[in-house]
Amino acid sequence: MNFKGFEICCPHCRGELEFSTEEQLACRGCARKFPIVAGIPDLRIFPGSPLSIEEDTARARQLAEKFDTLNFEGMVDYYFRLSTVVPPHHRAAYKRGLQAAVPRTRAWLKSWEAAAGNSPARSLLEVGCGAAGLLVAAENYPLRAGVDIALRWLVVGKRQLADAGMDVPLLCACAEALPFRDEQFDRVVSDSTLEMVRDQRRMLEEARRVLTPGGKIFVATPNRFSLGPDPHTGIPAGSWLPKKWTDAIVVRQGALPPVRRLLSRGALERALREAGFADVRTYLPEFPKEQSALFSAGMRAVVGIYHSCLRLPVARQLLTMVGPMFHAVAMKKLNG
Repeated sequence: MNFKGFEICCPHCRGELEFSTEEQLACRGCARKFPIVAGIPDLRIFPGSPLSIEEDTARARQLAEKFDTLNFEGMVDYYFRLSTVVPPHHRAAYKRGLQAAVPRTRAWLKSWEAAAGNSPARSLLEVGCGAAGLLVAAENYPLRAGVDIALRWLVVGKRQLADAGMDVPLLCACAEALPFRDEQFDRVVSDSTLEMVRDQRRMLEEARRVLTPGGKIFVATPNRFSLGPDPHTGIPAGSWLPKKWTDAIVVRQGALPPVRRLLSRGALERALREAGFADVRTYLPEFPKEQSALFSAGMRAVVGIYHSCLRLPVARQLLTMVGPMFHAVAMKKLNG
């Protein structure tokens, strides 16, 4: 089935999909049914955390009711009003991240492409696209699509795309079971998603499957041994703490403990190679000034020191061990 320029299929059996009604797809192979909410096919094979599929769908429908009356910022505010498990200080951090997403990922895409040798690319898939900031930033790719396991965030992302005058296909799906036919994308991007999925090996294998021969995967993921604030909890050097300590602190803050598996640089490189990728390269990213401008004065000073250290060989080597995150670029072999 062609969905806005891409061939999609059943995530269970990869059978042919067809419309059974205007708001439902059906698989010709296994006869499974998949709802369509706010124009977004829901092709998940299991739920994300922390909501069940039914809870997430209900939240997505609430957001969809506001789609024509709220802009992107209004949708984000409404999303957090509906949420009961995100403390105020976490909301502020998340909103800053959403505000910085477009300039941040625009800069990061340039960095990734440079690391990949600036080879020609027309099509891009973001796995874990969330509110679609990277898809807005990826205007240089004529064909692009996004998937995420959270239907509610896809509705918010669709609003951001609409505000930017863009109609990019979005699908609700699991990273471990992408509902696309083989070899459709020149680029697959995973920005702070790999550490959150159930099965990292399977996610990377699926990314390789949908890449064209010679296509590249771009990854951004937090460093398991970072000394900076934990990206999901804000706790300084939080990823060094035992999980039960982190969970207790987060619960005391009124939030839900994160479900994730953070990677070191070596573990990231090993995961990419074991999934069949070649020419694996990892490096430390820079943070664009548009993103830094949203930080506190103290954090801006830290970012300035970090950027200075990147230019000093000895300091850069130390940051390789304890820096905040890694970028990776890897290639699908020409022979598959």
